[in-house]
Amino acid sequence: MRLLFPFAKRFIAGMDIHDSSVVFQNHLDQNYTVIANLVGENTQSLVAIESNYLEYEKLLKKFSDEAFTISLKLTSIGMDHSYEEADKNLAKLVQLAKLNNQIIRIDMEDSTYTKKTIEICKSTDNKFKGSVGITLQANLFRTETDLRDLISNGISIRLVKGAYIENDQIAYTEPELIRRKFLEHAETLIADDKVKHSIATHDEELLTEIALKNEMRNHRFEFLFGVRRDLQKAFNSSHDVGIYMPYGKEWVSYTLRRLKEFKNLRFVAKNLIKEK
Repeated sequence: MRLLFPFAKRFIAGMDIHDSSVVFQNHLDQNYTVIANLVGENTQSLVAIESNYLEYEKLLKKFSDEAFTISLKLTSIGMDHSYEEADKNLAKLVQLAKLNNQIIRIDMEDSTYTKKTIEICKSTDNKFKGSVGITLQANLFRTETDLRDLISNGISIRLVKGAYIENDQIAYTEPELIRRKFLEHAETLIADDKVKHSIATHDEELLTEIALKNEMRNHRFEFLFGVRRDLQKAFNSSHDVGIYMPYGKEWVSYTLRRLKEFKNLRFVAKNLIKEK
């Protein structure tokens, strides 16, 4: 696995809070929004769940900047143990973030978690209005309905294409169709002027088209740390730009997950070549 590290460190902010905080602060100083994510998911043991919770708590206490936030998977803070465990831990983190006007974003996992993830997001938002957001995947059929529902509830949304392999009974599988749905959903999203939403993609054609729309000035573009830094810099001069920054000791699983599909390997290689 050591052979992967030179590759992985480009996409991982650091191994721990100490290493990563330098990278986080550097991006904050460049007027980026930083979205920190402790790598890891499907955590089973209560000891590990508590450790993940405490890590996020430390981050929120260390960075009180509004431009700093965390993005987490519910399975990292207890969803695979119980709904109640995840609900409890998310509520405590959101309550802490609310003190500094920070918004915690919930990552979306595969489709078996979509319903529960939306439920817990809406429930938490009812208790701490405006302090929690969610991620929606453009490839799922249900996203059109979920998008409008969450917008009507005033919940901030990050739109992504969708990284998980889903069957064609519940999701679009053709790349061009996914791109078309992404653009349609993005237009719906940015037309909402009540909440700041995020458009998360490295698809340059989609980015260019969406950036031309005046409504996008009210919202944010998000990029993965280490991917298309030229685009990150270019868009940061004219738009609000957030950098999704994974960190942590489980960097091997994160890197392998990004590379296990040929399309992801091709995506990374293509975008590294394009980067100027």
